[in-house]
Amino acid sequence: LLLQTAPCKPSRPSASTAQLLASSFENFFQNFKKERKILSEETIALIESHLENKNLLGAVSAISDALRNIDRAPLNIAVTGETGAGKSSFINALKGVWDEKEGAAPTGVTETTMKRTPYTHPKLPTVTIWDLPGIGSPSFPLHNYLSEMKFAEYDFFIIISATRFKDTDAHLAKAIAKMNTKFYFVRTKIDHDLDNERRSKSKTFNRHSILKKIRDDCSKHLKEALSSEPQIFLVSNFDVSDFDFPELETTLLSELPAHKRHIFMLSLHSVTESAIDRKRDFLKQKIWLEALVAGGWATIPLGGLIRD
Repeated sequence: LLLQTAPCKPSRPSASTAQLLASSFENFFQNFKKERKILSEETIALIESHLENKNLLGAVSAISDALRNIDRAPLNIAVTGETGAGKSSFINALKGVWDEKEGAAPTGVTETTMKRTPYTHPKLPTVTIWDLPGIGSPSFPLHNYLSEMKFAEYDFFIIISATRFKDTDAHLAKAIAKMNTKFYFVRTKIDHDLDNERRSKSKTFNRHSILKKIRDDCSKHLKEALSSEPQIFLVSNFDVSDFDFPELETTLLSELPAHKRHIFMLSLHSVTESAIDRKRDFLKQKIWLEALVAGGWATIPLGGLIRD
């Protein structure tokens, strides 16, 4: 004799339990800054509404849908800029791999990226960083670069520049802005610039003033091209804990759609204290939500949910 059992469905809570669930849910997410939440404000409001109306099944369904979106959300990041600016090394820094390691984007003193190349994160198959060939070289002239590189397919762009602001930097910024797509302007090789200044002007060398001069120059040119002042990030591809690399990661996270923040956070290799704190917050939310869906409404002490 075979016995079949129906899958367990969440029971309808009492009015007092529903109110406590809604309050605990709201209070739990108030512990996190907006840029560290893995659910959008709209999704949080929807779940709270279900709980307040004692619709536990609706709340569980909304959380399950959100978790599926978080786990499966594709993220396509395009890294573009002029040849020799350090795009491939930047991608390796973002992935947390050395230039010579297996799976790293090839780097060199000559043009190494000859086609649009995807690099899938080794542990997160939905995250793809696209290494685009250098714009403005004989192989990739300006007039057809955007169409050949399929500019409409990416979630956001990172424009890589080095040494001095170029006309191609302005061209890229204007083209991406016209598409209403987000871009971030990254000035690489800052460590080289500082070393050169230190060697040539050892007596008057001042790190702060040099960095300010570089930032102001980039900002001036971008403002002329766009009539706005996008944020400038000064980075070294070989020391992601220094300069603006941590701030770049924080900014990218804060401006991504909520359901893509978690997957991007996991893809980052930074080991700074701030990055570790962010990963902890993201994982804490995901584990908590998964516990609720798995039936934790009845077993998790609600009072404990609202404490860190």
